[in-house]
Amino acid sequence: MLLSLKRFLVGAIALGVSLGARADTSQISPEKPVVNFRLPNFTPEGNRSWLVRGSEAYYLAKENQIDVRELTLSIFSGKSDDKLMTMVLSPIARVQPNESIVTGTSTIRVINDDYEATGTGWSCAPKEKKVIILKKVRVSFRAEIKEFLK
Repeated sequence: MLLSLKRFLVGAIALGVSLGARADTSQISPEKPVVNFRLPNFTPEGNRSWLVRGSEAYYLAKENQIDVRELTLSIFSGKSDDKLMTMVLSPIARVQPNESIVTGTSTIRVINDDYEATGTGWSCAPKEKKVIILKKVRVSFRAEIKEFLK
C-alpha cells in the first residue's frame, strides 16, 4: 500500500508540474507564427461548416485578421452528413473570422465535384458558399452541360 501511495504522489506531482508549465506558454504572439494552424467553424446546430488550415498563421490583433500560409479551406455541407463540398487552396490568404470571409491576392484553386477553377485576386464567403475570382480565371467543368449553346 505504501508503494502505491508513493507512486500516486509522484504521478500527481509530475502532472502538476506539467500543467503548470503549460499554463504560462499559451499566449499568441503576433511576432511568432502559429504552426499547423486550424480554425474550424460550426453551424448553430453544431455541424461543421468550414475549416481553415495552414502551415503557418500570424494573428493581426488590430485588424482582427489572420494571415495564413499554404491555405486549405474546406467547406462542408453544414449538415450532419459532414460532407466535404468544396476545397479552396492558396499559398497566402487573409482570414477575417468575425465576418467569415477569406481573401487573397495570390493564386487560388477551387475544387468540387462539378468544376475546378483557378485564378488570382479572390474572396470567399464560406457561409454563403460563394467564391469570387477577379483575374486570370480558368474554369474546367466536370458536369455535363446540356443544351449550353442553344
